Amino acid sequence: MAEVRIGTCSWTADAWWGRVYRPGTPDSDRLGVYARLYDTVEVDATYYRPPAPSVVDGWRRKTPEGFRFALKCPRELLDPRRGPDRAGLAEFVRLAGRLGPKLGPILLQFSPGFRPGRSERFLDDLLEALAPEVAWSIELRDAGWYRGEAGAALARRLGDRAIALTWSYLSYLDVPPWRTADFVYLRFIGDHDTIPPERLGEVRVDRRAETERWAARLRAADDLVRPSYVFFNNHYAGFAPDSANDFRVALGLAPVDFGRYVRGARRLDDGRFPEAGAP
Repeated sequence: MAEVRIGTCSWTADAWWGRVYRPGTPDSDRLGVYARLYDTVEVDATYYRPPAPSVVDGWRRKTPEGFRFALKCPRELLDPRRGPDRAGLAEFVRLAGRLGPKLGPILLQFSPGFRPGRSERFLDDLLEALAPEVAWSIELRDAGWYRGEAGAALARRLGDRAIALTWSYLSYLDVPPWRTADFVYLRFIGDHDTIPPERLGEVRVDRRAETERWAARLRAADDLVRPSYVFFNNHYAGFAPDSANDFRVALGLAPVDFGRYVRGARRLDDGRFPEAGAP
């Protein structure tokens, strides 16, 4: 099977205290702890605002060689009422480029209100504005994008530009596993109603059947050229590290011992960064 990187949607969840991070761990140390366990992360914060260059530089410094960040494109750059912000997109790509080889894909996440019809012109203009040297993936949350001629047109648009259609698990939408690029971007999202924030920190819903179904689809994509990325949100089943381990097992990979730092692993100032998934 082609290379696959499995991580979570952010590293800052409060529900992880006592299970991934020891109580009292400084916020500035959490990324370093995370990067000893996983080899990739999806950065949710960039969807709400671009970070300062110094913040991006800090991410690069705190993670080992071989680590990859998937960044969400800021939502202000994806507003169909304004049209594609070419200057803003170029500036965000320059900012992301500060990660150097640690930059993975950039995710274009749209809300369910972004529907085919009036949005198709904006989508065409946006895709034309994307820097070709970046790996892009697009998440569309309205079922209309995948039906009939709209679906056929979407597959052509993305395939012609080698932009990945994000494979997303959403409780209200079945996204088809179309291959439009030489890598896969897979997100297990869930919803905030089934598992509200106050119930996070433990698996609350058994979604292993869904996890295994998507793992089988990824195994079938054995001709991929670039690494594929898989990310779990806490709201998928209640606790993203457990869900990520279910996916690893479904792929025949060893689970990650995400509690080893809590049990007394050596502090990060020892300078060592074991491979992700190592015991």
